[in-house]
Amino acid sequence: MKRIQILLLWLVVILSACTKKYEEFNTNPYLSTLAQQEADNYASGKNFPAMINAVLPAGDAAGRTDFVNSYQVGYNLAGDSFSGYMGQAGDWGGNSNNLTYAFNLSWVNEQFTLTGKLMAAWKNIKDLSTISGDSLQFSVAQIIKVTGIIKATDSYGPIPSGSLASGSFTPAYESQESIYYSALSDLIKARNMLFKLGAGAGTPLKSYDLIYAGDYLKWARFANSLILRLAIRIAYVAPDKAKLYAEEALTNPAGMITTAADNALQGLKPGNGALNYSNPLRTLTQDYKEARMGASMQSILTGYNDPRIAVWFKTATLTAHTSEFLGIRSGINVTRASYQPFSELNVTDQTPMPWMQASEVCFLKAEGVLRGWNVGGTAKEWYETGITTAFSEAGVAMPAGYLADNTAKPKDYTDFASGGSSNSRSAASSITIKWDDAAVLDIKLERIITQKWLALYPNGQEAWSEFRRTGFPKIFPISLNRGNIDVVKQVRRLPYPLAQYQQNGAEVSKGLALLGGADNGGTRLWWDKKP
Repeated sequence: MKRIQILLLWLVVILSACTKKYEEFNTNPYLSTLAQQEADNYASGKNFPAMINAVLPAGDAAGRTDFVNSYQVGYNLAGDSFSGYMGQAGDWGGNSNNLTYAFNLSWVNEQFTLTGKLMAAWKNIKDLSTISGDSLQFSVAQIIKVTGIIKATDSYGPIPSGSLASGSFTPAYESQESIYYSALSDLIKARNMLFKLGAGAGTPLKSYDLIYAGDYLKWARFANSLILRLAIRIAYVAPDKAKLYAEEALTNPAGMITTAADNALQGLKPGNGALNYSNPLRTLTQDYKEARMGASMQSILTGYNDPRIAVWFKTATLTAHTSEFLGIRSGINVTRASYQPFSELNVTDQTPMPWMQASEVCFLKAEGVLRGWNVGGTAKEWYETGITTAFSEAGVAMPAGYLADNTAKPKDYTDFASGGSSNSRSAASSITIKWDDAAVLDIKLERIITQKWLALYPNGQEAWSEFRRTGFPKIFPISLNRGNIDVVKQVRRLPYPLAQYQQNGAEVSKGLALLGGADNGGTRLWWDKKP
């Protein structure tokens, strides 16, 4: 066995510059035996946790914070906050930072760094798959790659994508449109391969797979669900193509994520080897004392009398408010001592981090019905199933009468911090819970997206993308604007980092031409086309 592995590694060195088209992997997925694939030190296996932690950094060993810090600047001080999920008790840069639209051009480099790590590990798997012919492992790598690349392009717009694996020091920028269509093509091919051959292939990735413990058919369902997510994402910019991709996925025999067992959750799984996992939000809220519940989350959850608030957050420790859940409005003048007593996130080191869940699929289908797509069922049915499923995913009993509640609305927000009264604000929306078939289209969409936003928590990057795409849910704007962004429209993207200008300036210029606007947080992305 060792001689086989040594030979494989030697061949990788000799042939690493050689590549094959994806279709060529489909000729024989079993050149290595199942026993060899399941060996603990299978050559490509170690690259999968590296890819997964480049999508969401959560791989710290005990006592370390490298992944925590990466997650904080890459996502927590971006999508987690821009989505309205979280506020911050930090005052970085004298309150001149991402949250007040005075972007830290070093912080915004983190997703570029993570994408580079993602593609380096993907390239290793691709090269090893070229030799072994293991198209199933490569298919999983393709799905993880797409998940990470879409996060990055949804943050910046045009980015280097496929060219990152070339080894070039000046990788070419690609339009977001081309990235999306390449991603959809990759997902379709990967899904088809995994569904066709995955059932009898064992679980050779069990020791390395922090999402599905090597279950290929679950990866196929996740890929198919991602196709539906991306189809909805492009519905305003390319409605005809969106409909085609969505309906193809909805009728594909691979199926979609429909049960908790199929949910894509990052975390340690039975059978995982010696892998590290630690949810970075635990450190950010408890040790750093910075991440807190957002004011918009407080407004909506308390307005709806939603019991999930006690599962997701802790009551405040602020004097005279210790029985209340208090959120922080994003983009304000923060004094740490004043805001640290606000509600912490209720999370442990081992709390899983969601990539995609069944409730989201229900809400995607509900919106598909609104758009006239061939989904099956009604918007009301999928909306209510999505809510019921989301409560189940949170481990909370849905209150009797929740679906029929046509009076509860988001509440006004009061900032009880010392000197914080200027941050208080009336509720951003008056949307109720009960479905109304007679409502106009945009009210129906607001209902769907508001409940979808709750169901997506704490996936802030996805929630921020949905807010930009639809304008829902209606969340509080910032009050301390130190940038050049319209606070009503709110932040639409991250600017390119300083390192890109310094190291790849010519390609950044091409990226800006593809973006079609200024390199600031107010320029809309390719798919951000709702009238």
